[in-house]
Amino acid sequence: MAYTISNVNSTPLVSFGMTSVSPTAFDLYNSTEPPPPSDLERFQDIYRPIHGVAAPIICILGIIANCLNIVVLTRKNMISPTNVLLTWLAISDGLTMMAYLPYVVLNYHIYSLNSEGPLSNARYIMFFAIFSVIVHSISIWLTVSLAVFRYVFIRYPRRGAKLCSIYRAKLTVFIVCVVVTLVCIPNSLSYTFFKVEKNNMTFWYIDVRRDTPGYQFLKNFNLWIQAILVKLLPCLLLAVLSILLIKQMKDAEKRRKKLMNKSNSKAEDDSRRHRKTNRTTKMLVTVVVLFVLTETPQGILQLLGGIIDGFFSKVYVPLGDLMDTLALFNNGINFVLYCTMSKHFRDTFIKIFLSDIVKSSGPRPDTQLMAARTTRVSEV
Repeated sequence: MAYTISNVNSTPLVSFGMTSVSPTAFDLYNSTEPPPPSDLERFQDIYRPIHGVAAPIICILGIIANCLNIVVLTRKNMISPTNVLLTWLAISDGLTMMAYLPYVVLNYHIYSLNSEGPLSNARYIMFFAIFSVIVHSISIWLTVSLAVFRYVFIRYPRRGAKLCSIYRAKLTVFIVCVVVTLVCIPNSLSYTFFKVEKNNMTFWYIDVRRDTPGYQFLKNFNLWIQAILVKLLPCLLLAVLSILLIKQMKDAEKRRKKLMNKSNSKAEDDSRRHRKTNRTTKMLVTVVVLFVLTETPQGILQLLGGIIDGFFSKVYVPLGDLMDTLALFNNGINFVLYCTMSKHFRDTFIKIFLSDIVKSSGPRPDTQLMAARTTRVSEV
């Protein structure tokens, strides 16, 4: 007797990526004639093969990019509180994409379109449904922590180095990982295996438990947790912090222009420091804004799914592949942002990976080939 993950109309019973995992899977189709597909379902059928090709490519490139981020950000000259948070953000983003890659290969290529598959595929989907939510939620809250650290650093320049120390950055990472894991326990307890025997075959799928009032409450409770605590609340905080960071950048630029009018060396040093701080802040604001743009729509759709009956399966699920593509892109784009917006990151990357090529192309000043000096802890 074969074991398969049942697929109907080009859509697997469990079609969720790291951001659309929560809180439910598809119900098993029965033998009655299905209703005609809606416009969103037709869009899902069209976009599904595109996602099946694009997602593995994005995952592979994103995993490589996050590994490069980790290598560069952990160099001695790059150690700082912000880079500690960025390192762990790269780790959580990389783990998210590592979990998504086997999922998309298995369920969009190997076992797609009613093909027979082993029970192990259902087990991996169970692991994926739990693990991906945890690591992606950690990424979201690390981004919030990053914005908070940066705001405190530029809002209180004299006390910022003490308030945003490397020790506190590491402590923040630990707290985020523990709290997020605890918050995601309801999601981990929601799923179970189901099987249906049909046409001399056993179809395995996972779905949320709803056989008792307690599990029905857990399902609804998990929906609200994922929509509010994992999506909307951090996105709201990130939006507010982005506005505050932009305001602080403008104020810092005004101070820098005032210092430029002074002709002493101390004023010039302060002006250069303000300019460097603003460049780093602009890069981090870009990272934060990308998170807001990709996560907010999912949070709103999840919230509506908890309020409106049938909204989750009729609207959220058909858009799941598209939202997963956007989230995967966001998880892998940071390396490009760091290289284009941070000279210190770019110089360190060249020193580690491209120094031989640069040397062979001709002599260059040391300040362009290498990071000239170790970044101070008070700087980001």
